[in-house]
Amino acid sequence: MGAGLVYLRLLTIVVSLLYAHLTFVTADDIENTSTDCTIQLGLQSTGQGVRNSTFNAVQFCEYLGIRYAKPPIGLLRFADPVFEEPEGHNNYTAYGNKCPQFDDINEQTSVIGVEDCLFLNIFTTVNSTTSRDGSDRLVMLPVLVFIHGGSHVAGSGEVHGVDLLMENDVIVVTINYRLGVIGFLKDEKHNITGNYGLKDQLLALQWIQRYIGYFGGDPNRVTVMGHSAGAGDLSHHLYHDRAQGLFQGAILLSGSMLAPWALLYEGEQCMDNYLRDLSASTLDELREQSFEEFFLKDNRLRHTFAFSSMFYPCFLPTLEDHLTDEASYFSQSPHKTVRRKTPHPMPILMSETSTEFELMLKHVSAFWMSNNYPNNGCRELKQQIAEIFENISIWMVSEGLEASRSQFYRKMASMANLHYPIKRLLSEFVQRLDTEQIYYLRFEFDGKFGEYKKKIFSQYVDNSVYGAIHGDELGYIFSPYNLKEAVGNRSEFRRELSVHIKTVELITNFVKYGNPTPKRSKLSDLVWPSYSESRNQTQYLNIDEEFQVRDVEDRRNIYFMIWRLIYECLYYAKCEALTKLRLLSESYTEENTVRSEEYGEELAEQLKDYFT
Repeated sequence: MGAGLVYLRLLTIVVSLLYAHLTFVTADDIENTSTDCTIQLGLQSTGQGVRNSTFNAVQFCEYLGIRYAKPPIGLLRFADPVFEEPEGHNNYTAYGNKCPQFDDINEQTSVIGVEDCLFLNIFTTVNSTTSRDGSDRLVMLPVLVFIHGGSHVAGSGEVHGVDLLMENDVIVVTINYRLGVIGFLKDEKHNITGNYGLKDQLLALQWIQRYIGYFGGDPNRVTVMGHSAGAGDLSHHLYHDRAQGLFQGAILLSGSMLAPWALLYEGEQCMDNYLRDLSASTLDELREQSFEEFFLKDNRLRHTFAFSSMFYPCFLPTLEDHLTDEASYFSQSPHKTVRRKTPHPMPILMSETSTEFELMLKHVSAFWMSNNYPNNGCRELKQQIAEIFENISIWMVSEGLEASRSQFYRKMASMANLHYPIKRLLSEFVQRLDTEQIYYLRFEFDGKFGEYKKKIFSQYVDNSVYGAIHGDELGYIFSPYNLKEAVGNRSEFRRELSVHIKTVELITNFVKYGNPTPKRSKLSDLVWPSYSESRNQTQYLNIDEEFQVRDVEDRRNIYFMIWRLIYECLYYAKCEALTKLRLLSESYTEENTVRSEEYGEELAEQLKDYFT
């Protein structure tokens, strides 16, 4: 198996891996039948859920497989989603279908799921519709909605559990949305606009606004949490006019709409290749084919692009600039949007893991890149970046600043593909929003609940290096994959359970109060300051076995500083500093002896001082 294909199969999951008139439910509308997990949805529908309990014996109800949109099949394939009103009696006792995807992203031997997959799931404590605050007034609970990640080609709303979230008095909602070709194919010739997965998410949020009150949830206290691709999508929604009022808080876990996988800039060739391989020439032909035929097993590298040594599928959010603003999801690229538009004001929490992709790229030893960025008219630009990386990697190894050149390329790939886009969007938020409720989190803890490092990608990861990889934090927010083992041997999992309890407390505090460490918090010894560049308050919370507030030191990070110069050139065509960097880096050749006369010893020392 070629190395490129291995990277593709691994990384397509990790880059990982909602229109109806809205009416609002009041407490008087709720039928209090929560003791047997039966729900009354207005006058037309009832639903039967499943009773469950946390590992601490707190009871709650699960309402699974709730349809929020009509099945996107037939004429609704490659069409905007259509709102579904609940009718009659429904059994909400099992998860709905997953959207079509490969059963194993690493092997890709068969396809699972079906197109009729637009379902959501609601988890609520049994007494959520009877909670009291000392008076006869019914207390509605805040809501946490989760948008899963998976590079827009994998994943679903199924989670291992919500035990501690239920014990912290929030309602949890998870959603499915269309993925891959079915969710993000764009072809103007056939009037296939793309972005159907994003539109599914918006419609699900509209459904939640209309019906969450029946489950004891407060539609005016909805926080959306996205992970990876889901976080990138959530950041798109923060700027979208039709999303205004659908949620009042945002948690972005390891994702940003400024990441290279959050928008397809140059997709025509990739889409044309795909449709040619599929042998479909009309929209009718595309709608007649079985969805399994969309999952081609051959020539997959023709349907991908590379960005700083990582591969991504072509089926991503795309601009709909051929449509009117009313008809399109968006017609302006994210790097322009953040400069021209203010996001919806609300509390925002952004996070990243300590290593993200770095430990998953042990086969990366060089730089490669396609044209998925705005300033792609200069053929020499990629070659210039490659030369800079080569020269500086040689210098860093010779100076003892890096163990190997391969390690340099891995760290730079992780910086370019996720670390920097997160920090760039965080900076845009604090510059545009007049609020003190923006928080930045770094998750470092490397424990046994880290499913991505310990299980899913264990064969690809360098486990000798400490740190959390992309996705590991989910095992400390939702119930971990090995919860049964942990509960049966709490002493062995003492560290993991402690971090799990504290992390859920922080997340649910943010959902309830817009502040992860309010004065009423059980974490009385921890004060997590908001993030503000204008007040020179650039501190973050680092989660390890100890929870510590630290100062951001990006300006002392060589990888951050290099990519900042490259980003300005790739996205805003400001390349003067990059040109200077290339000339300076030329003095660090493999022999590390020859220095140019124009950029001599003095500037070489400036480069060294600047980056160290």
